[in-house]
Amino acid sequence: MAVFRDTAEVEIRENRLDAIQFYDGNLKDLMDQSKEKKLVNKCGSYEQCGICAQENALSMAAWIKGAAVINHSPVGCGLCGIQYADKPRSDTYGQERHIWQIISNIDEKDTIYGAADKLRAAIAEADKRFHPTVTFILSSCVGGIIGEDIESVANEAEEEFGYPIVPVYCEGFKSKMWSSGFDAGYHGILRKLVKKPEKRQDDLVNIINFIGDDRLRTLLEKVGLRANYATAFSSLEDLQNLASASCSVTFCDTLSTYCAAALEEQYGVKRVTSPPPFGVKWTDDWITEIGEITGRQKQVAELIKEEHEKIDGELEYLRKQLNGKKVYIMSGDTFAFQLANIVADLGMEIVGITPLHHDQKLDGGDYGAPEKLQLQGAFDDVPVHVCPRQPYLSLKHIKEANPDLLICRHNGVIAMGIMLGIPTLVEGNRNYSIAYDGILSLGRRALKALKTRKFVENIAEHVELPYTDWWMNQ
Repeated sequence: MAVFRDTAEVEIRENRLDAIQFYDGNLKDLMDQSKEKKLVNKCGSYEQCGICAQENALSMAAWIKGAAVINHSPVGCGLCGIQYADKPRSDTYGQERHIWQIISNIDEKDTIYGAADKLRAAIAEADKRFHPTVTFILSSCVGGIIGEDIESVANEAEEEFGYPIVPVYCEGFKSKMWSSGFDAGYHGILRKLVKKPEKRQDDLVNIINFIGDDRLRTLLEKVGLRANYATAFSSLEDLQNLASASCSVTFCDTLSTYCAAALEEQYGVKRVTSPPPFGVKWTDDWITEIGEITGRQKQVAELIKEEHEKIDGELEYLRKQLNGKKVYIMSGDTFAFQLANIVADLGMEIVGITPLHHDQKLDGGDYGAPEKLQLQGAFDDVPVHVCPRQPYLSLKHIKEANPDLLICRHNGVIAMGIMLGIPTLVEGNRNYSIAYDGILSLGRRALKALKTRKFVENIAEHVELPYTDWWMNQ
């Protein structure tokens, strides 16, 4: 079955990837059942937290250079971008910018008579205010329910203003997986922006990630390669050139494998299948595969030797200091397993992993970081609790594991660890721990976090958890 279909909308993850939200077991059982597609997407009877696909689509579009974003939604839905709008973000070159966002403000009357005129006015206002090179229209639940014809409005506006107007169908009610919003954003880019290349750029490597990072750019430059980041701080030209690269690498399978698999299928851009560079061997394998694809095997071999010499001394010290420390990891799906690989590489023991959802397969047909970790043979019995941001479950799992250190991706989990008296390390940026320098970075920060134990234990003594002993003991 084709990965990419030239339709207005991409198929949701529950149908496309057999994605699930809840699971309790161990890593081996998770992968065994995934490969036979036995896992069923059960849902909790209630939820305490959540996120919308529109917000994830916004995160794909908002930081593209020269891009305006229109939330075709009620004002409340559009406020999902407030976390981006309240302060500027610096790109890889240190230049700061705010996002360019307009909310069309669909109201009750519009749900009866339609809001196409408001959408047209919002596109014109974005052109007047921002002079964008591309405008993204993010659909909403209301727009989807009333059957708003965004496609026609976008096509008319594109002719009028002379630059791409990209519809993104990211209505939150269509999928229980908020990560379907990432797919919707990339689907819009693949449909409307990516151009068929005149020739292959053999030194260009697509890096599909939340944000660019000088560490990877510098690493690739050492072997004569250029990084083409997508999408944060990409230009329109960068996105148009995605199909001309020699290969694509992905860091978050949840975020990026749809785009990478579609580029391979449609344009022959090879997809690097080695695990992303989290840990020494995974980094070796990753850069080696890139070298094989781009014909730079000799340069890569020299680079690996050089990087090992730089880190070996400190890495040995960190492993001695951290050996045997128990770690619990809670983050997005495959990132949790990528972090687990670094944790194991540093000599620490993994006592639990909580990914926020799980795809039983990936676009392209493989199984990503969970399988890569499980195939190493030492992690079959590691407890895995798939749980979509529900603190009433997560807190119980973490408490039962009783780790020395909690590593989390999202800021809200910090409080959960501290309330339990557990030193907590935040991996808010996926780039902190990548490549050879990254493993040292994680090790250093883990040592610092472990030194806070007495402090967080003192805090925990004065905290009353919101859950009763009756609940926690069930």
